[in-house]
Amino acid sequence: MVGSDTNEIAFGAGHELLEEFFKWMRESVGEMRSMVDEMPEHVMRGTDQVHRIYDLTHNIKGMGTSFDFGLMTEVGVSLCGHLKGMDEDTQVSRRVLASHVRTFEVILEHKIKGDGGEQGAALSRRLEAIITEET
Repeated sequence: MVGSDTNEIAFGAGHELLEEFFKWMRESVGEMRSMVDEMPEHVMRGTDQVHRIYDLTHNIKGMGTSFDFGLMTEVGVSLCGHLKGMDEDTQVSRRVLASHVRTFEVILEHKIKGDGGEQGAALSRRLEAIITEET
């Protein structure tokens, strides 16, 4: 193309991918929020809802890294690690699920890139404490 700037084209493509990422994230986190809001205080690990939350979280974990949202990945690692270590007949705390979903919502709302600095570390510590309290 005559007179075109390939950097603008590349940036435009990157911007579109980032917007698609945010759209997908909002849908995924919204789906998790709906499921968690309808759950009882404790739910079996082997339920379809918990499996779906795990799958969505696993995808978020990978996508976060791809788009430089390291804190999102860290939160995903936390929840996936917690769920992965459980037997299917183990009770999962709604509070643990809800706190991770809320953290995803905060990251999206504020578009927190990277590891989130001191605030990101504080969020991660709080999630660890909630898991410890609930297990």
